[in-house]
Amino acid sequence: MSPEPEPRLHVSRRIAWLSAVAVAAVVAVAGICAWAFGVLPTATADRPLQFTSDSPTAPSSTPPSTHVGATLAPRRPHVHAPLPVAPITGPGKCALRPPRIVHVLQFNIHFGVSRFGPVGLAAIAQEIRAWHPDIVSLNEVDSDAARSGRTDEASYLAQATGMNDVFGANLVQSDGHRFGNAILSRYPVRESANIHLPRTSGSEPRGMLHAVLRVEGRTVDFYSVHLTQGAVAGLPQRVAQAEAITRVLRASHRPTILAGDLNSVPGTLPVRILRGYLLDAQEQGGTGSGDTVPAGAPVNRIDYVLYDNHFRPTPGGTQVLPSSSSDHRAVLSELVLLPGGHC
Repeated sequence: MSPEPEPRLHVSRRIAWLSAVAVAAVVAVAGICAWAFGVLPTATADRPLQFTSDSPTAPSSTPPSTHVGATLAPRRPHVHAPLPVAPITGPGKCALRPPRIVHVLQFNIHFGVSRFGPVGLAAIAQEIRAWHPDIVSLNEVDSDAARSGRTDEASYLAQATGMNDVFGANLVQSDGHRFGNAILSRYPVRESANIHLPRTSGSEPRGMLHAVLRVEGRTVDFYSVHLTQGAVAGLPQRVAQAEAITRVLRASHRPTILAGDLNSVPGTLPVRILRGYLLDAQEQGGTGSGDTVPAGAPVNRIDYVLYDNHFRPTPGGTQVLPSSSSDHRAVLSELVLLPGGHC
């Protein structure tokens, strides 16, 4: 007996049409979600970044500290148009005042261990001294870590450069190892606070270190930030972190500078969110491409110096500096602090 033929699947035209509509709807929804989080080609997508290694995993806080947006709400972010450069106005006598030039350095120091392996704090200190900054934003800074010789790196670099230091720990391990951002300043530090940024459960905590500085008679807000890495998984966290940062910025009317490793290339959503409130020193007064990673032959720009309209960059005054002591290159920006009244 010959075997029975296998049954044929009969699909009506109506069912086939409904299936096609359903598939199209799913694709449309996915496209809308991708656009909302800024991962479509309308802005260059964040490229894979793998520069942090041997990082501690337990959360920490260093008083005084606060939390901004502890959870990640699945909503469409608010993106404002880029902040325009405000015209300089005021009485004519303002032009007679000498400019107050502030040299700002942004530097991710890879916890003091160079890309060649050995601990390189002395080399980092030497590079910072050679660049003559007034204010320094440092990321990936260790304190009491076995991997970096149990050194309080912020304090060491402050003593080696003759500057004041502030440290904000975002991670801590059971052996006392702390890890976070630091600020060095030639100007007096009036107050400081470490602000913890939103993140998903299980991811590395990130922070926004705030120092209130007295710059030649003016009070200035300076922030050092380090956003979550990861091209895809880290993007929603960076978006939420950028929005949390803007909430802090809106609460102050003082001259403001924000520097840090944003783990985002220009044009991506986290950068666009911040650019609604701050200007980019590389865009306004930079030389070259501004790429900072990897240090040996950089192809990505993820380190930034941002500022508000209380400052003006000097033409060509922002540059990327080669470093042999980290896996990032540093960014040095020369900013002019305008007199009160934007004149």
